[in-house]
Amino acid sequence: MTLAGRAVQAAGARWRRRVADRAADVTGTLAGRALLVLAPHPDDETFGCGALIARARAAGSPVTVAVATDGARSTASARLSPAGLARLRTGELHAACAALGVTDVLQLGFPDGGLTDRRDALTTRLRGLYRDLRPEYVLLPCRQDAHPDHRALHEAALAAGPPRALAYPVWAWFEAPVFPAAAAADRVALWAWAAARSGWLRVPTGPYLAAKREAVSAYLSQTTNLTGEPGWSHLDPRFVAAFLGPHEVFRPA
Repeated sequence: MTLAGRAVQAAGARWRRRVADRAADVTGTLAGRALLVLAPHPDDETFGCGALIARARAAGSPVTVAVATDGARSTASARLSPAGLARLRTGELHAACAALGVTDVLQLGFPDGGLTDRRDALTTRLRGLYRDLRPEYVLLPCRQDAHPDHRALHEAALAAGPPRALAYPVWAWFEAPVFPAAAAADRVALWAWAAARSGWLRVPTGPYLAAKREAVSAYLSQTTNLTGEPGWSHLDPRFVAAFLGPHEVFRPA
């Protein structure tokens, strides 16, 4: 790794520690609450709030995981078609949720990479979920994630009128405070968000980190070069490690 790369990695680690240290512990606030976890792709629920999900299920609290897309476009492959990749990721999703204690898993069927163009339909679908499931808290991806599906789901989830909403960072958690993947037009807002010293919330991973690790390991298509193809896209081990710390963090949405 280059000197610049090591500097960026160190800055990210310091930023994450600072955010977690300054965050308010809301473990008691969320205890016993019915949760609806919204994920743009299979695996975001686990990286964003897997330990919180496991904690809630261990306490007997109802948790529904609703995934907007099938993740069929996560990588190019000569060995797996998009449909085959979607089936693989569906299996991984259910295995990961089982590790977290969740059996109520919904797949909303929107196309991977297409949430921005279907925001109105997504909002309508989420409004129906809120009405039918009556969650006390909705967990959703944060607005600062650079991926357009994450942003579109965030906006649709809020437009649908959730009772209470907490946003979990995924790409923003790993990329801050440098945000190399952010569009230039978003940099000022992203920097301001990254520098904020208040408003963060946390829940310790504690004994539920083991369940989260098991759930992460279910996503072999995302954490390994599953087929051995040179072009297979998967997450850097440093990305995975950033989500296996002593706390999960959130912001009020």
